[in-house]
Amino acid sequence: ADERASWSRHLEFIITCIGFAVGLGNVWRFPHLMYSSGGGAFFIPYIISLVFMGIPLFCLEILFGQFASKGPITIWENNPLFKGLGYTMVSLAAIISIYYNVVVATAIYFLFASMQSELPWASCGNDWNTCNCRTYDMSRNLSDPLMWFNKSGLNCTGKETAVNGVRGSTDEYYYNKVLEATDGIEDAGKLKWDLTLCNLLAWVIIAVALIKGVKSMGKAVYFFAIFPYILLTVLVVRGVTLDGAKKGIDFYLKPDIDKLIDSRVWKSAASQIFFSLSCCTGSLTAMSSYTKFNNNFIRDSMIIPIINCFTSFYAGFAIFSVLGFMSENSGVPVDQVSRDGPGLIFVAYPEALAQLPVPQLWSILFFFMMICLGMGTQFPSVETVMTGLQDEFPVLRGRRANIVFRLLVCIAGFLLGMPQTTQGGSYLLDLCDFFVGWPLMLIGFFEVVAIIWVYGFFRFTEDVLLMVGHSLFAKITYYVYFSWGMAIATPLFILFIIGFDCYDYERYPSDAPRWAEALGWLIVAFVMMWMPLWYIIRFIVAIFQNPEGLPLWQLFVKMNQPTKKWGPQNPEHRTIPRYQQASAGQQPFSDPVHLESVGNSNLSLPPPYPGYAHSPPNYPANDNKGFESSDIEIEKTKF
Repeated sequence: ADERASWSRHLEFIITCIGFAVGLGNVWRFPHLMYSSGGGAFFIPYIISLVFMGIPLFCLEILFGQFASKGPITIWENNPLFKGLGYTMVSLAAIISIYYNVVVATAIYFLFASMQSELPWASCGNDWNTCNCRTYDMSRNLSDPLMWFNKSGLNCTGKETAVNGVRGSTDEYYYNKVLEATDGIEDAGKLKWDLTLCNLLAWVIIAVALIKGVKSMGKAVYFFAIFPYILLTVLVVRGVTLDGAKKGIDFYLKPDIDKLIDSRVWKSAASQIFFSLSCCTGSLTAMSSYTKFNNNFIRDSMIIPIINCFTSFYAGFAIFSVLGFMSENSGVPVDQVSRDGPGLIFVAYPEALAQLPVPQLWSILFFFMMICLGMGTQFPSVETVMTGLQDEFPVLRGRRANIVFRLLVCIAGFLLGMPQTTQGGSYLLDLCDFFVGWPLMLIGFFEVVAIIWVYGFFRFTEDVLLMVGHSLFAKITYYVYFSWGMAIATPLFILFIIGFDCYDYERYPSDAPRWAEALGWLIVAFVMMWMPLWYIIRFIVAIFQNPEGLPLWQLFVKMNQPTKKWGPQNPEHRTIPRYQQASAGQQPFSDPVHLESVGNSNLSLPPPYPGYAHSPPNYPANDNKGFESSDIEIEKTKF
């Protein structure tokens, strides 16, 4: 077998995970969800989701990849019937990467637009402006409305604009110039070639960074993950000194408690935790598969989510202080001053940049920061798709095949993103962003079921202690918090969110045609279909290739057991009896697991039987009459 690549330094893994978790979701998705969910009210479900779901799931995924050193598809040797879950994760990572890259492309567009003698969004006298346009230094009711429209030939004499009809110059630049947005998703309009070329450039950057895999990515993330914090601090300082900033910060911190009975707020909070921590897309499993076997993942899984959530909270001050400033200028309430979605970040932040000294310099630095944040997330996300497929299909790992395959993935991502760079593409992007919340939660639930309950809690705990049993702090933290969090709190909380949202479901988007909502559910179906398809087809194949003629229930139990390939990749780490038996070709996983023998632990649990979710039949270890699920040969069938 080819030697698996690894991180040059563990710090590269930490920074990559931070760059992956701390991305545009912190300065785009988190603020816009706060904005549309009643301000500070969003914090309550967000923190609850973090503690009872986010951190345990984050830990589960990085320890899963670290233990087996495999990608999100091939790793399911612990339960072959759940391998379809790996394909589901990779499919979801691909969809998110496609539409997320369009947001990065928009930041690239703004970066180029900033390289002008005057920022194009700082004035109202342009071809794309309307009579409703106002800048921060204009009166809302001008006695001479022609004073900024003469050069564009737009005559606004006698035109009266209601207070709620006023639009900022930045708002009009984004929607009327950058997007040229149509009236709805039903009108796709024409392809925006300028935005499409920016999307192409973003995919070229990704291809260059990932052409050599994790080795080249590890070096790139040092800059892409650290630099944004410097710029973000500058924007926070400038934002809180603007007139009206207090109004926006009050909206940010003061909760609208009535919003807590809205199921969409809870689902948005849960999906934001999944989205920002990058859980349930297979990316964390892929990245952690390159770490050392005895790395203290307990420590990592506490540090990275906390840094991520602090960054979201910190970035909120920058954007809501600007929203307060825009509200003060336009006379419109904070919750109506801008539209939500990606437009929030491409309206509020540029508005603040226009007020800084030498605005062109700060705009260039800011949008370069946005590109860094986006790429810090895109690199691991796209690498997940590549790693998952290359681990599953080794023919793609060859030196030349590796390069060709990675280039083809990036080309496919660009082509599939073209519908979102049309004039109506922003509506499609919003649709994708809304509906990916469902697969994220469903994948999280089934991931816990497969790894904790079907594989077995005591087996799982033994694997954990095999990696970090040398650390007393890690053992105590696992038993006190992570064990019950993963096994009980996380699946129950996910079921609560799903049930609440089903009970209080409202069609989305409410003003769009029915086919748009159907398209959203087709996206959900495409992502989720791989798991039941693989489960059913693999079991049917096993029935026809049943060498011992076992009854169906015994065959089902055996197919839900680990194969002989499951366990640490390096033989030196396979130190407990069941992995030693598997290495020797004996029947593993039939003997009780004794946790007190792992890691010299003083914290012990009773032997697992009958505690396993599915206890296998007690076949003798060496009679060669039992069979492993890996013994069922399937003619290289790939689903």
